[in-house]
Amino acid sequence: MSYEHWKGIIPAMLTPYGDDGAIHEERTRRLARHLLDQGVAGLYLLGSTGEGFLLTPDERKQVLEIVLDEVKGQVPVIVHVGTMDTATTVELTRHAARAGADAVSAVAPFYYKHRPQEIRNHYLDIVRAADIPLIIYHFPDYTGVSATASFYGELAKVDQIIGLKYTSKDTFELQQIIDVCGDDFLVYNGPDECLLAGLATGCCGAIGSTYNIMPRVFIELLQAFREGRWEEARSKQAAANRVIAELLKYDFIAFEREILRLQGIPVGAPRKPIQQLTPEQRESIRAFAEQHPILGIGQGRAPA
Repeated sequence: MSYEHWKGIIPAMLTPYGDDGAIHEERTRRLARHLLDQGVAGLYLLGSTGEGFLLTPDERKQVLEIVLDEVKGQVPVIVHVGTMDTATTVELTRHAARAGADAVSAVAPFYYKHRPQEIRNHYLDIVRAADIPLIIYHFPDYTGVSATASFYGELAKVDQIIGLKYTSKDTFELQQIIDVCGDDFLVYNGPDECLLAGLATGCCGAIGSTYNIMPRVFIELLQAFREGRWEEARSKQAAANRVIAELLKYDFIAFEREILRLQGIPVGAPRKPIQQLTPEQRESIRAFAEQHPILGIGQGRAPA
């Protein structure tokens, strides 16, 4: 199977809630459709941005089923199935395969300090559970699990393990992983603020959080990079990073949800204990957003 059309900008989609905090089907469909209309290459569900660890297994299944029904095969849908235990991850993997997801993804099991062999076996249990590709999710800052290039090189030899979402700013390690895993292994840049560096190092595309709120600037950055328009690519990265620098003053999920609300795409507040914005913080975000055209929020256009 060719994965050429997977090599693009893939939002790590937020999970929309209603005012009661429950999964909201219409808002979920609307956000998925909105992102498709922006020209994204795929959708990545229920990872860090999607609050997968704050949802029950049944809620995670519900979100996947809604998005698959809305997307109807227009772009690949990758669903994060990672949990702290192998049994639940396997259950979610089997559901994803039955539901029609294009691939699953998983962070390493965390909290308990597993040896590399146990983590390797965890990933092998995932691919044995169902006939569906796996994209490993490398996020050492959150999981506390740091794996080596040789570790990923061994897993890359497994046919169903097709790629890696690399969420770290260590470009030397990134280059080593790309070199060891080979040209056919999909390595996605994770940190949005480092997309240009990731592409220059050899990433095939990117899976990221702020693609929820400003996908076009990153799609244009990728296109400029591929066409050798370096100054334009650098300018796009700089513009995006001005927004990201502001985002880092808040919990990133809370900030992005507020920006989407201002863009006319309500997705609800994040689940606690994630930051709940005060009215003053929301007004500060609005004032900032109105000064940055890439967010698409003009004076007087955003909802109150």
